[in-house]
Amino acid sequence: MESATDVEVREDIRQSEEYGRYMERIGWKTIQFNKSQIFIRRLGPVSVAKMQRGNLSLPWSGIDKVLRENRVMMCKIEPNAGAQTLVLSAHGYQQDNWPLLGTKTLRVDLSRPLGLIRQSFKKDARYCLRRVHGSPSKVSKNHFEDFYQIWKKSGKIKRLWIPSERSYQALVEVFGEKAFCVTVNNLAGCLVLTHERTAYYYYSGALPEGKRFNLPYLVVWEAMKEAKKRGCKQWDFEGIYDSRWPNKGWRGFSHFKKSFDGIEVEFPGCFTKWMWPFPLGRRVF
Repeated sequence: MESATDVEVREDIRQSEEYGRYMERIGWKTIQFNKSQIFIRRLGPVSVAKMQRGNLSLPWSGIDKVLRENRVMMCKIEPNAGAQTLVLSAHGYQQDNWPLLGTKTLRVDLSRPLGLIRQSFKKDARYCLRRVHGSPSKVSKNHFEDFYQIWKKSGKIKRLWIPSERSYQALVEVFGEKAFCVTVNNLAGCLVLTHERTAYYYYSGALPEGKRFNLPYLVVWEAMKEAKKRGCKQWDFEGIYDSRWPNKGWRGFSHFKKSFDGIEVEFPGCFTKWMWPFPLGRRVF
C-alpha cells in the first residue's frame, strides 16, 4: 500500500533548470530567486508573472522588488502546500478561480518491483493490458515527431489547443536526455519529462482507433517501465479532476489515470496579486 510519503517530490519540474530555459525559448524571462524561478512575460509597457510550485520561504521584499523592476501588473503563484497560503495572504495574494496547473494529481510509486506495480492497477487497467498484449502492437520510443502528429490530430478531434510544433521541439531539445516518448502503432503515445527521479506524464494523445484497441493503457505501462529503467522512483500523472475547481472535460482522462491506482495529491490552487496602477517613477521598458 502506497502512502503520501512514498510519492513526495523533492522539487517540481517547473523549478528545474531545464524548464527555466524552455520558458525563455518560448518568450518568457526566467529569474532565479533564492532557489526558485519566477517567469515574467512582457506585454507592451507592462508584464505578467507566475511562480509555480516553488519555494515560498523567501524574502518577500526581494520578490516585490523584482516585480516592480519588471513592471509586473499581475503575478500568479501556485504553491505546493496549503500552509503556504497564509504567507501569500499576508502579502496581498488572493485565491482565484483560474489555476494554470492541475490542482490535484495522481502519483504512483515506481520504487516497487514491476510485478507489484502492475498488480496494484485496478481491474479495468489489468484487463485492458491483457487484451492489448494479445494483439500485435509495435511499441516505439523517442519518435518525437510521430508523437507530436498523434497528439496534434487527437487534439483537433477534441477541439483542444495544442502548442505549436516549434514550442514542442524547444521543450524536447531543452530537456534532452531527461525527455522520452512512447508511441504504439502510431495511434497513441505520450511525452514524459523527468526531474529529481520523478517522471511526469506531460503530454499524451490517442486517435479513435488507438482508443478502440486500448492502446493508451499500453503506452502508460511502457512509459512507466522506461521511467523505472532510467532510475525514476515515482510517476506523476500531471493532473486529474478536482471537484474544488470542476472541469467536466477532465473526468474521462481522470478515470483512465485512476485505473493505474496511486496516491492523490491536492494543491492549494492559484493566488493572484494585482499591482496596477504603478507608482510614478522611472520607466523600465
